[in-house]
Amino acid sequence: MYNKIFTTIVVISAGFLSFLLLNLLFPLPEQKSYSLVIYDRNNTMLNAFRTTDGMWRIRTRPEEIPIRLKEILLWKEDRYFYYHFGVNPLSLARAVAQNLYNKKRISGASTITMQVARMLEPKERTYGNKIIEIFRALQLEWQYSKDEILAMYLSTVPLGGNIEGLQTAAMIYYQTPLERLNVAQIVDLILVPNDPNDLRPDRNSEILYQERMLTVQRFARSGIFSEKDYVILEKSRTSVTRNVLPKLAPHFSLRIKELYRSEDEIHSSLDLKIQQSAEKLLQNHMRIWKQREVNNGAVIVIDNATMEVAAYVGSENFSDSLHGSQVDAVRAIRSPGSTLKPFLYAQQMDNGTITPKSRLLDIPYDDEGFVAENYDKSFSGFVYADDALRRSLNVPMVYLLRDASVPEFVSFLTSAGIHSLESQKTRVGLSMILGGCGVTLEELTRAYAMFPGGGVFRMPSYKKVSQNISFNPQRVFSPSAAFMVTNILSGLDRPDLPNNFESAKNLPKVAFKTGTSYGKRDAWCIGYSSEYTIGVWIGNVTNKGNPELSGNKSATPLLIDIFNFISSSKKKSILPMPNDVQYREVCAVSGKIPTDVCSDRIDDLYSITHSLNVFCDIDKEFTVAQNGKMCFCPSCVERHSYTTKIFRDFPPALVNFWKRTDHRYSTPPPHNPECSRLFVGTGPKIITPSERMTYLIVSDNQKISLQASSGVDVKSHLWYLNQHYLGRKKVGETVFLTLHAGLYTARCIDDKGRSSSVNFTVKKIM
Repeated sequence: MYNKIFTTIVVISAGFLSFLLLNLLFPLPEQKSYSLVIYDRNNTMLNAFRTTDGMWRIRTRPEEIPIRLKEILLWKEDRYFYYHFGVNPLSLARAVAQNLYNKKRISGASTITMQVARMLEPKERTYGNKIIEIFRALQLEWQYSKDEILAMYLSTVPLGGNIEGLQTAAMIYYQTPLERLNVAQIVDLILVPNDPNDLRPDRNSEILYQERMLTVQRFARSGIFSEKDYVILEKSRTSVTRNVLPKLAPHFSLRIKELYRSEDEIHSSLDLKIQQSAEKLLQNHMRIWKQREVNNGAVIVIDNATMEVAAYVGSENFSDSLHGSQVDAVRAIRSPGSTLKPFLYAQQMDNGTITPKSRLLDIPYDDEGFVAENYDKSFSGFVYADDALRRSLNVPMVYLLRDASVPEFVSFLTSAGIHSLESQKTRVGLSMILGGCGVTLEELTRAYAMFPGGGVFRMPSYKKVSQNISFNPQRVFSPSAAFMVTNILSGLDRPDLPNNFESAKNLPKVAFKTGTSYGKRDAWCIGYSSEYTIGVWIGNVTNKGNPELSGNKSATPLLIDIFNFISSSKKKSILPMPNDVQYREVCAVSGKIPTDVCSDRIDDLYSITHSLNVFCDIDKEFTVAQNGKMCFCPSCVERHSYTTKIFRDFPPALVNFWKRTDHRYSTPPPHNPECSRLFVGTGPKIITPSERMTYLIVSDNQKISLQASSGVDVKSHLWYLNQHYLGRKKVGETVFLTLHAGLYTARCIDDKGRSSSVNFTVKKIM
């Protein structure tokens, strides 16, 4: 007896070891690939893509198998599925006996596991291949749970044409998820694999119905079907029409497919209700603009709390190939116009150089080969920073960026997620603040989301966000800068308010910035409330401009319409005021902390931590003669009768501009000519030529200009070029010279004896 037991153990062990060796030598074939299926955040199917082998094959997971379906399927196909090891020996023995007795194939005795093995590795039905199928079934049972094997069967079973899997068939034949099928539909889909061609419900419904009723009769004694089930089984029609799977949010779906190549089911961040509303609003909006030959538009909506992309509209009409609408304009690199200006403000607010009431120069800029002008071709001279941003003035931004440094600003924007600039950083200059660079709508919108986020950058999520997700946030600018910029952009005293802004009076507070690119090729509006950040772009993907295209006329009305629809909260603030932000009194003329002589004062926001404490340097007290014709310095005042008077010492460049435009302003009288004091301090500022600049000339008649600015107490300049005297000129007056190729040093001396110089090069292009 012990020998028999020992022999049995040896045989079993040898068989087991042989199986392990064969399993190692001949591993299971890879599972079939599945169709990528994309759902919105509320589990509504948005889109699906065929597999690489051209099949519609939607994966069914074990937890998704309806209990009713499992019960009926196992009763029909494999009642002992949960009890055997992949092969049912009794059924196999019975099938062999029947086939031998009848000298033909009567029964296959295939378990569900064996059917899965056959679908993974299709082969001609021979006894040799049946042995391989049995081995594969054992491998499947070794590596997977019963529910996983059942899910494989339900995912890959053929159901007619290029349809595989019950979930796929449920959606294509019935437009219903698997868990919502009635008992008749379940039975039909279980039957179709018996003969996928002849039992297709969209082609041979009568044959399928007959097969259904025969099956019901065979099940009569099983107790599986209730009387109510029998009524449904008898009365439900089998004829259906093959439908197409949803093709919603096409550009978003293609983006998901690109981002998540290895996955077959994505529960995305998209809110279908918001998506379809944004699509409809964009379509309605574009009807008018298409009549003006502006054919493309795009919208992206980001939920500020979770950074989920709630809507993503890459074009007005994906099927409009005539106008390039299959181009995803959310990701297209375009000129941003003025939309980068708020980020320059945030950067400089944290550097302490500006607050909302800081004064900025708005005078002609012509330096280093770059000429800047405002949209309306006018100049205001001296403007408040908040007014310059609300009016989207160009020239103050150029001066501000010049002082801030272009490379540092590019680095700042890159940290804000505008990665398109990384490849452009060696080519961009001051013009980038006016749109002289390329960014995408997606980048701009996620960067703007930092403002309602308090200056923190978080990457948007294209998947539905779980409550435990980690955003890995990165602080780019301070909450105080975010608050002050938002306070500026949410103001109503601005020229770019759209005509439909009155319709938004019941909305929560909205901050936004418009932009129009050079040549009017791109119209932008990026806005945010406490809930959402929305980006809108209007233009032509062909880069064709239109004289009527502008951010405030083209993009902002659509942005307001979208906010009108999606806003649920009626909050009248976007951000709470940080503890770091307070009000302080500043000089109304300079925008700086007032001195005792500053008479006009206003309130200004500032950051306790970041804003610099710079005192007013414009309102100054001068010692002047009783007749007001000259002023005295401390070294000569004692020998004269005098009085004190307040004058404003404006920046020299501003004074020069005012002189050229006949702007009226008061200046202190000239200094006492008999005073022997040697003046010290900053000399004249040479505006052009620029230090170490190379000027290219193409003809002998081309001229190089020399110009400098000085304080209000300076009346004239003496000019020298390479030690040669050129003459005396009024402050701000330009000297024009015809020069040959070579190295030059220009020197300017003011009437106080102070001097400045620059070195420059002239080259001739042959």
